[in-house]
Amino acid sequence: MRKFILIAIAFTLLTLTSFVPKQAEENLKDLSEVEKLYLTCKIWGFLKYYHPLVSKGSYDWDEKLQGILKNTAQIQTYEAFSDYMAKWIYYMGQVQPCSSCKNSNQPDQFLNNFDLSWTQSSSFTDELKKTLKNIERNRFQGTHNYIQVGKAQQFEPNNESVLYNLNREDERQRLIPLFRYWNYIEYFFPHKYQTSQDWDDVLKEMIPKFLAANTKLDFHLAMLELVVKTDDSHAGLLTQPIEEMPYNNYLPARIDMIEDQVVVTKIIDAQKARLNDLQVGDVLKTINGKSAIDVFDGNKKYVWGSNDAAKNKRIYHTLFMGIKESPQVAIERDGSTRTESLNLYNYSELTYTSEDAGEKWSIVGDSIGYVDLGQLTNGDVAQMMGELMDQQFIIFDVRNSPRGTSRTIAKYLNPSDTVFARFAKPDFSYPGKFQWTGESKCGGSNPDYFKGNVILLVNAETQNNAEFSCMCLVTAPNAMVIGSETAGTLGNVSKFPIIKRLYTAMTGVGIFYPDGSEVQRVGIVPDVKVEQTIAGIREGRDEILETAIEVATEEIERLKEIARLAEIARLDSIRMDSIKRASMVLDSLKMDSLQMEALPIDSLALDTLNSDGRN
Repeated sequence: MRKFILIAIAFTLLTLTSFVPKQAEENLKDLSEVEKLYLTCKIWGFLKYYHPLVSKGSYDWDEKLQGILKNTAQIQTYEAFSDYMAKWIYYMGQVQPCSSCKNSNQPDQFLNNFDLSWTQSSSFTDELKKTLKNIERNRFQGTHNYIQVGKAQQFEPNNESVLYNLNREDERQRLIPLFRYWNYIEYFFPHKYQTSQDWDDVLKEMIPKFLAANTKLDFHLAMLELVVKTDDSHAGLLTQPIEEMPYNNYLPARIDMIEDQVVVTKIIDAQKARLNDLQVGDVLKTINGKSAIDVFDGNKKYVWGSNDAAKNKRIYHTLFMGIKESPQVAIERDGSTRTESLNLYNYSELTYTSEDAGEKWSIVGDSIGYVDLGQLTNGDVAQMMGELMDQQFIIFDVRNSPRGTSRTIAKYLNPSDTVFARFAKPDFSYPGKFQWTGESKCGGSNPDYFKGNVILLVNAETQNNAEFSCMCLVTAPNAMVIGSETAGTLGNVSKFPIIKRLYTAMTGVGIFYPDGSEVQRVGIVPDVKVEQTIAGIREGRDEILETAIEVATEEIERLKEIARLAEIARLDSIRMDSIKRASMVLDSLKMDSLQMEALPIDSLALDTLNSDGRN
C-alpha cells in the first residue's frame, strides 16, 4: 500500500510538471548578468521616453538607474526580475489614460526602426507585460524633459546630467553613458535598421566591455567602439584621453587604400616628406613587421564610417594608432622594397604644401566642359552655364565639398521641377517611429534647358552635401555618374555630449530617394565604376576624370557618325528624289510623244501644207 501511494505521488508530480505553462518555464530560467543588464537598459530607456511622469522630468533618472542596478544585483531569474520591475514601475505613480495617443500606423509613417515587441517577451510575467503595454498606449505627450528638437526637427538630448565626476571605478556608473547612448540610437537614429550588427546584439556585446573598462582610456575606447557600431560617418567621438594617446600621429603624406594596399597618394608637408623619403605612389607593406593591411583591420573597430569607402578614407588617421615610437615601415617603390624608420607628427606640426586649385570651369575636350563644384559659387553659375551651354557634355566634379550650387545649376539642366529627395524625421510623440515630412525639388520650367549630356564624378570624398548635390543633379535628362563608392552619409547632424567632455554626433534626419530607397551606407551608385590604380597614382593621372572624358568623346564621335550617316542618307534621298522626278518628266515626255503620233491629220492641215508649196 505504501509503495502504491509513493508511486501515485510521483506520478502526480510528474504530471503537474509536464503541464507547467511554457511562459512559467521561461520565468523560472536562470537570468545571466549580461541579460539582466540588457533588459534593464531597454526598460530604463523605454520608461525615459514613454512614461508620462518620467518624461516630464519628475525623477532623477540616472539616480534611479543606479538604484535599479543595486537592487537587482542578486536577482537570478526572469520571474524575480519581472516582479521587481513591475512593482518599481507601479510605485512611480499611476499612468493616466491618454486621449490623444490613438496613433495607429499611418501611410506617412516610417517604421523601419520601430519594434516594441520585446515588451511582451515570454520571459516577462503577465503583470510586467501588461504594465509596459499600458505605458505605450498612454505614453507621454507634450514637451519632453529629455528631448530637445533641433532646427531640422532632429533629436538632441536635453537636461542630461553632465556626470562630470563620473566614478569610472564604479561599474554601475560606467553603465550610465552606455545606456544613455544606446537608447539615443534605439529611438532617434533614422538608420538604426541599417547597422551591420543588430542594435540589441551591440548592447549585449558592449556591456561586458564597459564592465571591464576600469581605466580612463579603456572607458573612452569602449565608448568609441560603441559609437563606431552605428555605421554612421557623422558619428565620431572626440575625447581628451583618445586625443592624448598616440592616436593623432600622422605621416607627412596622405595615405589611402588603393587596390587593397596602403599607398601614399599625396604629399602634405613637402619638407618632412623628403626627410622621410616618401613619394607619391609608395606602397606601405609592413609596419613593425606586421602587414599594413592587418594593422588597419585591427584598428577598424575604432574607425567610424557608413561603409568601407568611408572607413578606408580614414586610414590616414588610424593606421598608426597606438604606436608610440617611430615605426619600422617596409616601403615598396619601383619594384624594390626597403625598410625605413618613419617619423610621425602631430597634426599641428605639419606645414601643408599649397596646391593650385585650378579653374572653376574649363573646356577639357572637343565639346566637353568641366566644372569643379568645390570652387563654384552660386554667383558663378550663370556665367559658367552661359559659356558651356553649347557643349555636348558638361562634367561636374563632385569629389569635394560643393558650395550649395546644385539647385541653381539644376534650373539650367532640367526642363521642369523634379522631386529628388524625401525626409524621415523623428515622431517625438511616439519614440522609435519616424514621419515622412516633405520632399525636395530641383529644376524649374525651362524650355531652353541644356540639351546635352551631364556626367557627375564621385568617390569616397563625395559625402553628405556632395551626395545631396548628386541626388539633385542626376535628375537632369541624359545624366550619368562615373567613379567609385561614395561615403554614404547625408542628413542633418545631431551634435551632443554623452557626458561631460565626451562629444559625438549622429545623422538626425533620414534623407532618401523619392521611392524610399537609401543613400545612407549605400552612397551614390556609379553607372560606370572606376577605381583609382597604383599605376595611375604614380603617373599623376586622374583616372575617373579620364574615363569621363573618354566616355564623352566616344559618345560625341558616335553622334558625329550618326550625323554623317544621316547626311549621306539625306543626300541619297535628295538624289533619289531627283532621279524619280527626272524619270517622271521623261515618262511624261514619252507619253506626249506617243499621243502626238496617234492624232489624225485633218484636211485643214493638208491645205496648210499645200499652201506652203509642199506638194
